[in-house]
Amino acid sequence: MNIEKQKNRLILLSIVILILFTGCAKQNEIEQSVSETISAEYQYTFNPHVITDEYIQVYGEGFKEEFFSLCDAILNVEDSFDCSSSERFYQLLSVSSSCFPLADELIDKNQTRVENGKCYLVYNFSKEETKEKITLFIDKVTGFIKESIRYEEPDYVKAMELYTALLHKDSYDYSYTLEDSLDLRTYRAIMYDTGICQEIAREYIYYLLQIGIDALTCSSLNKEQSEAHEWVLIKLDGQYYHVDPTYGLNYPESLFFFGMDDIQRAYYGDFPVENYRYGETDLSGLSANDRRFEKFWLAKSYTIDHKNRKIEIIDNNTEQKFVYDFD
Repeated sequence: MNIEKQKNRLILLSIVILILFTGCAKQNEIEQSVSETISAEYQYTFNPHVITDEYIQVYGEGFKEEFFSLCDAILNVEDSFDCSSSERFYQLLSVSSSCFPLADELIDKNQTRVENGKCYLVYNFSKEETKEKITLFIDKVTGFIKESIRYEEPDYVKAMELYTALLHKDSYDYSYTLEDSLDLRTYRAIMYDTGICQEIAREYIYYLLQIGIDALTCSSLNKEQSEAHEWVLIKLDGQYYHVDPTYGLNYPESLFFFGMDDIQRAYYGDFPVENYRYGETDLSGLSANDRRFEKFWLAKSYTIDHKNRKIEIIDNNTEQKFVYDFD
């Protein structure tokens, strides 16, 4: 009788083990199936060489080479780099506000000089302090982008994720004065999570350039000429769109100010299109006419479903839910 019971127990134990093994195998199949539907992880590495395409169009291909030489010289804390003229140095420095924010922080532009095709850099800090600031900057940019973007998705989805992450990270500096505006620094917004429109807009541009999306500043006076404002003109799939991270700070879950065309941009803030100034140059003739993102303009909140590649929004007026496939 004991032998019979022992046999039955062995049989029962074998069945349980078989069920557990089959269940685990099935679970592994399910997990593998789910993982295959989610996009690949986004791989990001800090890029020391980024520049807005429109600046190259204005200044020429040689400008890019000189700009990257400036970047390399600062990152290596070198005393000089090849530069054609003092005028060119100030052009490089102007572009660096959105394409290499370290320059404004580290370089004493009043003492730096250009002689015989060479720019002799003067730093605001000691060599060791400069190196430390460079390391902290790269770590901060890298950490922010990696935390904001987890999966390899279409550019506009990554731009959305950076936009929302920035709105949650930054605050507007209401203590800033007109005198302070003479010393605007994108570096401040990146490192200290605060700033005014010029700093926050250029911070967003720098993040976009880091992930391979072209963008530049757009600025204007309002119709009454009582307010000056700056935001971002982003280029996605060959089309320009307005994105205003500063206005977005008060609505960090929304997409009210993402992907606007010229008409929508002009409506928010009463900024006439004919007054727009693009970038740090006299660029003109740029326009944002595509309304691809119109369906998101009334999204008071949104969720990205990476598994099913969908964007779910909650309409601000009706509280109704809408779900859209990735383009």
